[in-house]
Amino acid sequence: MAKLTLSFKGRVIDVFHIERDKTEIGRNDDCTIPIDSLAIAPVQAVITRNDDQSYLLQAQEEAFPVLVNHEKSEEITLNHGDVIQVGKHTLSFAEDVMDLSADLGPIPANDQLTDEDEPIESDDSKSKSGVLQIMNGDNFGRIIPLNRNMTRIGHAGGDCAMIARREDGYFITFLEGPNPPRINRKPMGNQAQLLTDGDIIDVGGTQMQFHD
Repeated sequence: MAKLTLSFKGRVIDVFHIERDKTEIGRNDDCTIPIDSLAIAPVQAVITRNDDQSYLLQAQEEAFPVLVNHEKSEEITLNHGDVIQVGKHTLSFAEDVMDLSADLGPIPANDQLTDEDEPIESDDSKSKSGVLQIMNGDNFGRIIPLNRNMTRIGHAGGDCAMIARREDGYFITFLEGPNPPRINRKPMGNQAQLLTDGDIIDVGGTQMQFHD
């Protein structure tokens, strides 16, 4: 099932699962995804789920443009990792079930995330892994697959954490730095913590959402 993560100025507000064949985004209270803002049309966009499980986004009001990945779009088929902008709000589109052979977008060219081990190999070419979606900053909307044994997040010499992939799930551990990671706005302790789908991770001011 696909999801839309609603954010305002980099702050996550809510996560919506696309459970209907037709999803309305707008200011009206009866919209599937209501956004209380005068910068939003009563119904600004509609997402239609097709029989092949693709998702078609259509803008509804010419006076209220819809941007997808910073480009104005009147009608577009959504792909995993697309970022939709309506007014001053953003909606990040993510699919729960992903083929790792698909192009999930480039990894940020900095030391924010580094892979410690070789990719986990599997006889099943459709083996799935969790992902991190960056929710603020210059890399907003980028998707990072967690398809390795360990992935370090943070900056060298600053706040750092490690996400380990185990048989029973993904565990985050605080490595170093003056500020421990925050999980759903709460500082974590020194013990490894199991991540659950939708968790918001904050490391050194970079906010990421975990999807399993």
